[in-house]
Amino acid sequence: MIQNQQNLFAQVLDHSQIANPYPLYAQLRENPVSRQEDGTYVVSTYAEISALLHDPRVSSDERKRTRPSNLQLSPEQSQGQSTQNQEEINPPFIFRDPPDHDRMRRLVMDRFTPELVEGVRAQIGQNVQSLLDAQRDYKQIDIVDDFAYPLPVTVICELLGVPREDEQRFHEWADTLAGALDPGQTAGEEDVRRLNAAAKQIREYMINLIAQLRAHPADNLLSGLLTGSDADGQMSDRDLVSTAVLLLIAGHETTVNLITNSMLTLLRHPEAFEQLRQNPDFVFGLVEEVLRY
Repeated sequence: MIQNQQNLFAQVLDHSQIANPYPLYAQLRENPVSRQEDGTYVVSTYAEISALLHDPRVSSDERKRTRPSNLQLSPEQSQGQSTQNQEEINPPFIFRDPPDHDRMRRLVMDRFTPELVEGVRAQIGQNVQSLLDAQRDYKQIDIVDDFAYPLPVTVICELLGVPREDEQRFHEWADTLAGALDPGQTAGEEDVRRLNAAAKQIREYMINLIAQLRAHPADNLLSGLLTGSDADGQMSDRDLVSTAVLLLIAGHETTVNLITNSMLTLLRHPEAFEQLRQNPDFVFGLVEEVLRY
């Protein structure tokens, strides 16, 4: 049964709900499908969401949208595309439907292997230690600015094959492009200008990097996508650019939030924090639990 419930989307996005979202969750479970005043729907239980995800009549492709989005920024902008040069980049595979989505996802997963991740494990450990060492002489640490924010982009750049000296530029681009994904984001003219500039700059950079890696492949994800021989074929350069931007934005935003929310959870549950101090091996189960939580 579909309930007409105005402004539920705004309630979901309201930051005041973060500390105790459970009353709202209960409300959402009572009304799994709610029609909003703008004609869109909020769907909020597993069975209904799963049914929609497997229904071919429902599309992930923003280019097929038949009504305005709740996003303040356009779908193209939320994907890191300049509205002035939409032809320069294809949508990432998460914004495409089967069979195109399935083909591109398989190509990425065939190259994004456990072996690739294992190959950067030691470097990730060194990056973590370096960030912590830089704070050794201070009595407190800003877990966002001093640790969670700089770490993911460094790791993603290493996976993609971005030279270390270019990482700072990726930090700036990731920050700008990730901001476009916030459904509550209000975009002024300056925001749109900055977003378009960042989208153009990262496209140009990735096009040049792809050309370099095609001539001189290395042990990284982009080289694997460039040189691999797959039954599904190979990605076009436009698809490679959109995939690289997707990995940058998705890996940056989610990991920053995960690290900081995990730390906040430990501070709110000091008994679990103390258990971790007493038994460091507890960290393996803890990571799985905070991922779920």
